[in-house]
Amino acid sequence: MSALILISGAGQLGSRYLQGMVNCKSSLRIYVHDCHQGSLVQAKQRWEEVLTENSRHNVSYHTSLKGLPESIDIAVVATTANVRTTVVGDISENVDVKFWVLEKILAQSENELADLKSKINVKSTAWVNTSRRMMPWHKELKSQFNFTSPLTLNVTGGMWGLACNSIHYLDLLTWWTGETLEKVSTEELEKLWSESKRKGFWEVTGTLSAIFSEGSRAQFSASNIDTAMIIKVTQGTKEWIVDEANGKATGPDGKEIHGRLSYQSEMTGELIDSILETDSCDLPTLDESILLHQVFIRSMQEHWDKFGDDSIKIIPIT
Repeated sequence: MSALILISGAGQLGSRYLQGMVNCKSSLRIYVHDCHQGSLVQAKQRWEEVLTENSRHNVSYHTSLKGLPESIDIAVVATTANVRTTVVGDISENVDVKFWVLEKILAQSENELADLKSKINVKSTAWVNTSRRMMPWHKELKSQFNFTSPLTLNVTGGMWGLACNSIHYLDLLTWWTGETLEKVSTEELEKLWSESKRKGFWEVTGTLSAIFSEGSRAQFSASNIDTAMIIKVTQGTKEWIVDEANGKATGPDGKEIHGRLSYQSEMTGELIDSILETDSCDLPTLDESILLHQVFIRSMQEHWDKFGDDSIKIIPIT
């Protein structure tokens, strides 16, 4: 019997989730949902690009949640953050979901975070796709470098999407050390926000600072200058440099560990199989991720309220 999978949000990321499911060992019955017909057409094209004659999977495409099975094994919500809470609520009203995989940013306000959590059945298990925890290269880095608290994490670069992507690196530090995020400071962010490449969403440059429960600290800096993004970790006199763009990490003894960031289409098969076979996966749970999101969104919201468009009452990032 095939496992029942729902992908809601069939845009760039959702269609890559779909492509990755072709590699699942489990037999899948996949329902792809998006209110935009164009996104479904693109998703179908991408599925057909990877489909093989031996595939045991069956896929259908839907602009409505009506008519789906009463129960779904896994729901992947790959929408943008501005509609994620609404979509999760709509799915919950129509379908009984056993497991959820949610994209980040989870929501655009603290109220939406609480609302999202309330709309997921307490009997369900949910994870959030801060995906470096799944990547073979980053797993090796964590194992080889064996980080312990306290440490300092610095992420610097050009327009790498500080507002939208800092959550990945906040999660990275909690994964390395087991610490919880206590405070985020926006004092060194620039006052001027600018519209991002995604229409309706905004970005900001400058420096964001974070403090963690065992004394670790993080700083994320972005600028309008086109420079490569570099991750630097320091612990006492030791220093590690991770260049994700070029797939090279260097430890304090000069040892180099080469690899690369994995594509979503490469990770999805393992993710879905792991959940179906073990009821678990390497991603952080929704509760773990919400703790990060709450501190981060609260501080970013305060900065937006001071310097952003006062007609927009939430923090417009995705």
